[in-house]
Amino acid sequence: MFSNAGRSTSAGRRDRGATLVEAAVVFPLLFLVLFGLVEFGWAFKDNLSVGHSAREAARAGATFGNDPSANFLVLQEIEEVMDPLGIADGLRVRVYNPSSGVGDDYVFQDGYAFGCDWVPCPDPNAGSFYDIPTWNPATRDISAPSTDRIGVRVTFTHQWITKLFASTSDFTKDVDFQIEPQVFEVIE
Repeated sequence: MFSNAGRSTSAGRRDRGATLVEAAVVFPLLFLVLFGLVEFGWAFKDNLSVGHSAREAARAGATFGNDPSANFLVLQEIEEVMDPLGIADGLRVRVYNPSSGVGDDYVFQDGYAFGCDWVPCPDPNAGSFYDIPTWNPATRDISAPSTDRIGVRVTFTHQWITKLFASTSDFTKDVDFQIEPQVFEVIE
């Protein structure tokens, strides 16, 4: 009877040791999967945010038509979507004519100029900081039935936290819309 009791204590210790070894093998894999899910979740959120901001900006650009501050208003639309998420810094945006490819590139830089966080600044009210866009909004065709199209490309550099997959990844979304007619031609 005493010999059986000794064996069960020894077997119990071996079981505890086996459990500890199993846990030492399983927990790192479990944490790797958990961190991978969190990492990809953040990347997915950033990618969706880039797409959403590009669509909202292109819609806004289609509405603003040939307003002299159309490019600035497009950029403000992007800023409204991305800034609350904390991912506006370093955004790169291109506002362009999809037919010809002519357009302007902007980079978000918080506090660049009074009232303008974009370099170069497309705000006509920014005084000496104002840069006239290459595809000047005043030259956009807003006459029905054949208005111009406006394209918006948003690029965001996602920083991977664990750096298991890469250090950074660029998420780019291109969207273009037909500019809404604001002048209607009379056909007789």
